[in-house]
Amino acid sequence: MSRPLRARRQAQPARHAFKPRAGGRPEPIAALAPLPLPSSLGWQVVFGAFLVTLVGFGAIYSYSAFAEEIAAEFGSPRSAVTLVFMLSGSACYFVSAISGTLADHVGSRVVAAAGMTLVGLGLMVAAIAKSLIEVYIGYGLLIGLGTGFAYVPAVAAVQRWFVVHRGLASGIAVSGVGIGTALVPPAAEALALLGDWRVAFIICGVLAVGVGLAGAALLHDAPERFGLGPDGTRPGVPPAQGAPPDDLLDVVRSRAFLLAYVGTLLIAMPVALPYALLVPTARDLGIPRQDALALLALIGLGSIAGRFVLAALADAVGRRLVFLGCCGGVAACTLGWAVADSLAQLQAFALLFGGLQGGFVALLPAFVADRFGRGSVGSVLGVLYTGRGIALLAAPSAVAVGIAAVAAHAAPVAAIALLGGVGTLLLAKTGRGT
Repeated sequence: MSRPLRARRQAQPARHAFKPRAGGRPEPIAALAPLPLPSSLGWQVVFGAFLVTLVGFGAIYSYSAFAEEIAAEFGSPRSAVTLVFMLSGSACYFVSAISGTLADHVGSRVVAAAGMTLVGLGLMVAAIAKSLIEVYIGYGLLIGLGTGFAYVPAVAAVQRWFVVHRGLASGIAVSGVGIGTALVPPAAEALALLGDWRVAFIICGVLAVGVGLAGAALLHDAPERFGLGPDGTRPGVPPAQGAPPDDLLDVVRSRAFLLAYVGTLLIAMPVALPYALLVPTARDLGIPRQDALALLALIGLGSIAGRFVLAALADAVGRRLVFLGCCGGVAACTLGWAVADSLAQLQAFALLFGGLQGGFVALLPAFVADRFGRGSVGSVLGVLYTGRGIALLAAPSAVAVGIAAVAAHAAPVAAIALLGGVGTLLLAKTGRGT
């Protein structure tokens, strides 16, 4: 070897340091050799997932802004129009078991593109609805199914591209949910100038297809196909964090997954509740409609902060610790909503809940990938998210019945908060990793 070439090689720092295992095979020592930042392709995947979540959940959560108009046009009670939100949200999570498995086998891009097309179609069907049943089909089922076909494939793709920076990447990807929620009130006001809710749905349908397909096109599943490993590592050099993925059947049959499933289902109950019932309970307290709707925007703003700040903090101090803190915090602050009796108290709840819920949503995929591996993360997430679908169907309807029975929201909301606390304890028992 020539002297200049030897000198250049000696001057370059090693990307990985190794120590011998008991069997003689070396393993990386991350503390001596920090992993490089992820490639630009990884951040493209994050941006694509952001657009997909913005479109899908922006459509689901925007329904609250039009619920009163739809109820008035069809002469329906509040409980009947609330069912639309419950249908869309639960359909999203129930279909995740299918979409996650499809993404693992045929790729996230194709499945997410199909989902975004369904979201646009659902808005169009709802726009021309002649009865509330047709609104259920369009806004409830089609939008929910479309979001479910896109959401899990998108966040699963992010988990495959990131390990060390997984929390931050997940937070940015799902911040589309919070931004979509924050845009609901101003968007509703702007669209009201152009016509009624039907015109708004047509405009949103066109935008959903265009933006959603653009996001789906950016989703790449396997960094190895581009000569990269997670977080920019070289192929064949595993990062220090994460473990080889287990077989899907082995995962779902394990005690750890059972605890994770039931825990996620229970904590998802207080997570889902405010989107369906915060505005109605605020209206019951005599709060004007505009101020009540603004509470959703506050949740969205808090959620954005939670997704960025808490997700970045999680990578620094431990994703498991921060995730469980978000779960416990959601349950605790829901008790605050239960006793709230003024606009100021509801505003404080909305901001705090938004931040903690944002951290929960951002870190749940990372928590699953850290615990069960990234190879089958789409399938595992998809099965796990069916628990969120059950929670979304059960919690709002149960609390609505409770409110009607006792003529107050305090006791029913407090009961859901306690279930969230139990869910947090179960998630804490899942263990620290494979």
